[in-house]
Amino acid sequence: MLTLTKDRALALVLLLIVAVMWVESGNIRPPTSWQPYGSALFPRILLVVTGLLSLLILVRSLITGPGERSAPRRSFGEWLGHNRTVFSLFVLFGLYAALLPVLGYIIATLAFLVTSLGLLLGIDSRRKWIINLAVSCTLVPLVFVIFRFGLNVWLP
Repeated sequence: MLTLTKDRALALVLLLIVAVMWVESGNIRPPTSWQPYGSALFPRILLVVTGLLSLLILVRSLITGPGERSAPRRSFGEWLGHNRTVFSLFVLFGLYAALLPVLGYIIATLAFLVTSLGLLLGIDSRRKWIINLAVSCTLVPLVFVIFRFGLNVWLP
């Protein structure tokens, strides 16, 4: 019998959210004569990616089984210290949202991505720096081009 683990619950909740958001994306106004694809394209791309990753989590949790991974019990201080990267990312995102109108999309997003990937990957080797800069310097202009020329939306 299948039990509900954290991974399965997360995957099912994310799939439910993706389904609701997909239906709601139908309420986004249709493309105008000057928009080639419409405003719903980018949210739907993100929803498809999120849905596929959620399905991957669900399938992986079904393959590994519920009893193979168990988290050790921690005190609140240990838990806080263990999750300091997550809290740092929330602070970084708040800074990004505050600085976006001041610095503009390209500078603010590039700084946010380099810093957040540095937190997630670590910055202890040259290889990680190259990966960090390659991903950041590729994604920021790519999203800018998609919004500016594909969706005809101006970014700050």
